[in-house]
Amino acid sequence: MSILSDRIAIVGEIGPTHSRFAVADIDETTMDHYVVLRTDDFDTIELIIDAYLNSLPHRPGRLSLAVAGDVVDGQARLFHRPWNFKAKQLQDAFSLQSVNLMRDIEAVSLSVPLLAQHDLLPICGTASAQTGPKAIALVERDIEAAVAIPNARSWTTVCGRAGDISFGAEDEEELLIINSLRSGQTRIGLRSLLTSIGFAALHDALRIRAGLNLSGWNVHQIVEASELDEPDPYARQALQRFVTWLGRFAGDLAAVYGATGGVYLVGGLANDLRGVLTEGAFAASFKAAGGPSGFTSTASVHLVTASNTSLRGAALALS
Repeated sequence: MSILSDRIAIVGEIGPTHSRFAVADIDETTMDHYVVLRTDDFDTIELIIDAYLNSLPHRPGRLSLAVAGDVVDGQARLFHRPWNFKAKQLQDAFSLQSVNLMRDIEAVSLSVPLLAQHDLLPICGTASAQTGPKAIALVERDIEAAVAIPNARSWTTVCGRAGDISFGAEDEEELLIINSLRSGQTRIGLRSLLTSIGFAALHDALRIRAGLNLSGWNVHQIVEASELDEPDPYARQALQRFVTWLGRFAGDLAAVYGATGGVYLVGGLANDLRGVLTEGAFAASFKAAGGPSGFTSTASVHLVTASNTSLRGAALALS
């Protein structure tokens, strides 16, 4: 199979449920041969990459992957799959010129400062100052955060460990709910609450407190149940409480990073909740999180509606 220009690369996003691939022009960040695969359909990282490569008429010599997991010294460990692999391992397996591995939040934070207005849905606040720091929250099966800071020529990104932040209750009602979600943990982190798994657990916790059985519903089923002509009351309560908690976290994130450039919510779960995010509970919680200084009253929040931010970031990492 022929090798293309080194300005053309395969970019990929390896997620807990779905993996996306494309062939990217690194200079223009344009993409084609876009494919979505179910991660669970493959037993190893090599098999899923091979499935994509076999679909291409020509094989670029460079590969850049954003993964939902940790990446240290060229070795990736996925959070929700028992996959550990090295960049050199993939380079040798597929006879590639180079392989780049990065965390998905790192890829997202590279692409967010370059997004166009049509990639964004305003949630609250005033227009973002393009030169200010931008706080980014990736809300999916995990929750991750980063900040993109402008410098003289581009942007510097710093990624954190948002999932390990402890969550504190603000009132007795919240404390009762959180205690029911604790599952034996001495402390409860955001990973147990502000994720798709946490959202489903919250809905079940509200049902149990009402004397009902577990629903076993996923995010899509809960959202659908909340939108019926006769909505499920616990689905509606779960939505309202979840976006209130998310708004509080986003407000804290804005304050910590001094995010005058705005806060950007990214990910499948955030987009699944776009209807309720714009209803007001999120904005009220976000603004209240700023405290007496009122910092968040003027900060903006945007939902990133583009579905290929990780792929764009994987391409940008090679430029």
